[in-house]
Amino acid sequence: MHERRTDHKELPVVRLILALPFLEAARAVGVDVDATLLSFGLNSLAFDNPDMFVPAATMYDMVEALSDAIGDPHSGAKLGLHLNFQDWSPFINAAKPSTSVGDFLLRFCIDAYRDANSVVFQLQTKGSRTTFQETRVSDGARSPRHNDAFGVGYILQIIRSAVGENWNGREVIAKVYDPGAIPEDFFGIRVATTNTSGFAVSFPCEWLLLKPTLTSSASFGETSISSQPAPESILEVLHHVLDSNLGNPKLNSVRIAQLCGLSQRTLSRKLAKVDTTLNTELAFLRRQRAQTYLANSDLSIRQISLRVGYSDPAVFTRAFRRWTGTTPSKYRSST
Repeated sequence: MHERRTDHKELPVVRLILALPFLEAARAVGVDVDATLLSFGLNSLAFDNPDMFVPAATMYDMVEALSDAIGDPHSGAKLGLHLNFQDWSPFINAAKPSTSVGDFLLRFCIDAYRDANSVVFQLQTKGSRTTFQETRVSDGARSPRHNDAFGVGYILQIIRSAVGENWNGREVIAKVYDPGAIPEDFFGIRVATTNTSGFAVSFPCEWLLLKPTLTSSASFGETSISSQPAPESILEVLHHVLDSNLGNPKLNSVRIAQLCGLSQRTLSRKLAKVDTTLNTELAFLRRQRAQTYLANSDLSIRQISLRVGYSDPAVFTRAFRRWTGTTPSKYRSST
């Protein structure tokens, strides 16, 4: 019997709705967002699911693709600077009770892992300087241009709201992969180059004690956020990817590995560690979904076969018999 195990955390993931600001900005300038998302095995409806996670490599590539479609080389920085903290999941819980910049950022560092196990956030002080830093578990050799700029933007929003009229941009140093993604003379801050492992923003320690006005003036309502944490195992992540793509009759090992941001060999190796294969997991999910449709819907056999990735109902029927020992019609009549 195939035993399902969840004891290996092998593939960093990010909650999909964290990219919603980029999706909405692209849609606002007339971009066909579904056409842009298609290559990532996604569509705009997937953003309605707060428990949808995608591999970190997919998120980085998708953010870059949406930013390129927007057509503004500084879109990430601008979106971060005007981010609505009431709607963006990692900041909702941090913003409500925070009494200072330091309090806000510490709460965010603690809470952010719920939305992404692909990064570690740190707040460090040394002498008269403090640094807020994002460190990626793995960038998959991706270019995080707009992701870095977005992070710098939202950190600037927080500290600028606290410093107010005493703002001095020369006191702030931002380190990003591509300084060109930051607007020239971005509130007077200094920008330096770093590698693809994550952005960092340093500023005077004394600013940690100031109270950001966005937490005191914003009227935080009962915004609904998911309590489901980021999946920890390769199987959980793989199932998230496959669930969104089961209806694709061209879904194969090459495409699935691509959607996971991995090579075929790497994906096979990671699955072997948990005593399974890609074909086994794909068949498991197709069988599970087909049985659900047969038992709980009036969909025809042909419609069900299409929804689980079979363009030919006869091929689906043979597969279903192999999985269950009976035909779809007999299974339906017995439930």
